[in-house]
Amino acid sequence: MSPIPRLIALCAFLIPTALMLTSPARADAFDPGRTPISLSIRDGLSVDLEVFTIFAEPGETVAIRADRPLVWRTGGASRPASRTLDWTAPETPGLTVVDLIDGAGAAMRLNLIVMHAHDPDSGDAINGYRLGRYPSEPYRGRENYLPPRHFAEVSEDLRNLQISPHFTLGQFLCKQPADGAPYLVLSERLLAKLEVLLEAANDRGWRADTFTVMSGYRTPAYNAAIGNGRYSRHIYGGAADIYIDADGDGIMDDLDGDGQVTPADAAALYELVEELSDTPNFAPYLGGLGDYGSTSAHGPFVHVDERGWRARWGRSAG
Repeated sequence: MSPIPRLIALCAFLIPTALMLTSPARADAFDPGRTPISLSIRDGLSVDLEVFTIFAEPGETVAIRADRPLVWRTGGASRPASRTLDWTAPETPGLTVVDLIDGAGAAMRLNLIVMHAHDPDSGDAINGYRLGRYPSEPYRGRENYLPPRHFAEVSEDLRNLQISPHFTLGQFLCKQPADGAPYLVLSERLLAKLEVLLEAANDRGWRADTFTVMSGYRTPAYNAAIGNGRYSRHIYGGAADIYIDADGDGIMDDLDGDGQVTPADAAALYELVEELSDTPNFAPYLGGLGDYGSTSAHGPFVHVDERGWRARWGRSAG
């Protein structure tokens, strides 16, 4: 063999070997946080996450159905293994934690958050936190556009509550200033959808432990102040403006690998969501999808929601 081919062959062996020796093992590989246990909660939503959160009205009975017998533990007490739990929320708002365990030791933690009642006729604030006014008539007569009558108080100690494997309650707070504790509504379906999207993003090679939620819940007052539509899914807790920011620099990462952050990176995330939308397993998460470029206030991002039907804007508008 002549010297040049021999050198090429040697490099072909040494370079990958050096990379294997110097590159750290993927100890930080993405963990989707799924469990063998599957629960059916309200409106036909099924979840198989190690941690999940249900929001309830005071006194509401929440019917939870499991795919296997589970021991249900809460507050130091436990119930014999059963596939069902009809949990009646206490009248006092707050957090109840239920741990579910199957016969093989698989587990799930449920956060059950009891919300505060709010009568819109009593004013546009709840315990001093300004909400503004919701539209009195639901959009297209749809039930998920009725004005919320219960809101979760997010006290300081609940901001970091893990409400699913990769999201905390505080990530969804409105950016509106608050003198006391802020309040929000949040759709369980949106939360489950974001977990599906995050897992798919990591499968695509975009390593991230969460999405940055640039905008989650918005009060109607804040939504109007920034010039958004009066029926925005954000005011119903059903939408999130998201981007991937694994390097923590405050803007979207370079997803398409061209060495810069551009609207094409939001387009890449948009296309991932669009691909998933065409699969049967994504049917429970049908909703809106739009992509946005940069402004002086923010970088590129993608809007997702769970309105229940397909809506597209941005790159698909043409």
